[in-house]
Amino acid sequence: MLEGKNRGIVYVLSNPAMDGYIKIGETSGDSVRDVIARMRELDTTGIPEPFQCEYAVVVGNRKEAENTLHIAFGENRVRPTREFFVGIPPFRVKAVLKMIALEDVTPSPTALEDDSITKKRVPAFRFSEAGIPVDSELDWADDSSIKCKIISDRRVEYNDEEYALSKLTAELKGWNVNYAQVGPYWLYQGKTLDEWRELEEDS
Repeated sequence: MLEGKNRGIVYVLSNPAMDGYIKIGETSGDSVRDVIARMRELDTTGIPEPFQCEYAVVVGNRKEAENTLHIAFGENRVRPTREFFVGIPPFRVKAVLKMIALEDVTPSPTALEDDSITKKRVPAFRFSEAGIPVDSELDWADDSSIKCKIISDRRVEYNDEEYALSKLTAELKGWNVNYAQVGPYWLYQGKTLDEWRELEEDS
C-alpha cells in the first residue's frame, strides 16, 4: 500500500549556471509532463537559466528512492536542507536509478528550450589542465561505446569530424546550447575529466 501511495518520479537535474552541481529530487506523477511541470516550478527569478533534465524515472516509492540517494551521496550534499549535490557525475546517479526504474520519463532536450541560452559560449576545455595527453581516447560516460580522440589541447575528433568538446557534449546530450559542461560526461581511464583536473590541481 505504501509503495502505491508513494509511486512517482525521481529526477536528476543540472543547470548551465551551476557548474558541477546537480539536483536530486522527486515529484508525484508518472509522465514526462509531470517532470516538465516540476522543472517549470524550479525556473524562478532566482535561477539565471533553466534546469536541464539528466534523467527522470518512475519508481515504486519515490520518497524512499530519493532518501536513499541523498544518503548514498550525502558527502557531496551542499546543505542538509537542500537537494543540491556537488562533484557527482550525473551518470553515477543514473546508474543507480536504472536498477529501480519502472519507466524512463526523461523529457526531450527541447522540452524547456530557451533561445537565450543558445547564444552562450564557454571556453574550450584544455586537456593539459587535466594532465591528459593528446592522442588519448575518451569514453562517453552514459555509453562507453561512444568515444572520441583528443587531437589537440582543445579539440577532439569524433566520427571523422573535429569538435570542441563542449559542442560535442551538447550534441550528444541533444541540447540546443553552446554552453555544455564537459567534465562530468567524459571518462579517461575510468575517471571523469573533472576528477582528472582535480588530481592535476592537487599534484
